[in-house]
Amino acid sequence: MVKLEYTVPVTWYKGVYQDVKGAVSAARPFSLVHTEKAKKAILCLHGYAGYPGEMVRPATDISEKGFDVYVPRLPGMGTTGEDFMRSRRKDWLGVAVNAARDLKAKYDDVFIVGHSMGSALAILAAAECGINRIVTACPAISYSGWKPPRPFPVMLLFSLLKKRIPTAWHHQSEYVLYYENAPCDDDYLGGEYWSWVYIREVYELMKLMKEADDALSSLDADILTISGGKDLTVGDKSSLEIMEKGRGQNKHVHIPECTHFLYYDIDKSGEEKAVSATLDWLLRQSSSFKPFYPS
Repeated sequence: MVKLEYTVPVTWYKGVYQDVKGAVSAARPFSLVHTEKAKKAILCLHGYAGYPGEMVRPATDISEKGFDVYVPRLPGMGTTGEDFMRSRRKDWLGVAVNAARDLKAKYDDVFIVGHSMGSALAILAAAECGINRIVTACPAISYSGWKPPRPFPVMLLFSLLKKRIPTAWHHQSEYVLYYENAPCDDDYLGGEYWSWVYIREVYELMKLMKEADDALSSLDADILTISGGKDLTVGDKSSLEIMEKGRGQNKHVHIPECTHFLYYDIDKSGEEKAVSATLDWLLRQSSSFKPFYPS
């Protein structure tokens, strides 16, 4: 088994926001790199206010199939709410593009797996760097949560007066994660991130989703999109948009028992289906691929 190393290339963070505080244990970036150089690499991207520890399960399974796997931490996330408020979508996308471009220079094939907002980043990075196969798990291309007031000047004034709004959050032990000492940092991260609506950051998220949606019509990558029947965050609307607008040979897998957090889901049978679908997509041979379109 390949050893998990808590590092990714530091050059991926060139030109983006530099966090003041260090990442907590769960949020450390990590990689799984084989002793003998692999020909294929996978870039895994976590979601909005998320952290690399959420991607351990798919990353480990992908690594066991012979891929080198890299999971960076997005700027502003996994440290403090103050860092989060200083980061912007250009910083999140900057890391994704820097990583994809660097891996493309080192490997024969590079694919991207994105969860939630990480799926929007995957679409934009694929368009920028010529990645031809991606996975969008519970993709955030459309959003049904709290939205800041419009037009932009009103939002900006609101964000200056009140940068964040309290919201209800509580620890949910039903979700079993796979990172070291999980869920050691859950309460801390909940207090810093998930107990608040960050007004400007939600606006940045909305802009990012719109940019990803616009990029779909010109993206030639083959996309697997996975939706969960119990996903109360994004539902299946984004997956259906990807199927409608994407130009590649795309596939939609809908898992009725899964929530938004399908790579460490409450329903373990649904989690297995999500991970298996991801692996099948990354391992498939183009010559034998038959696209599936859900009814």
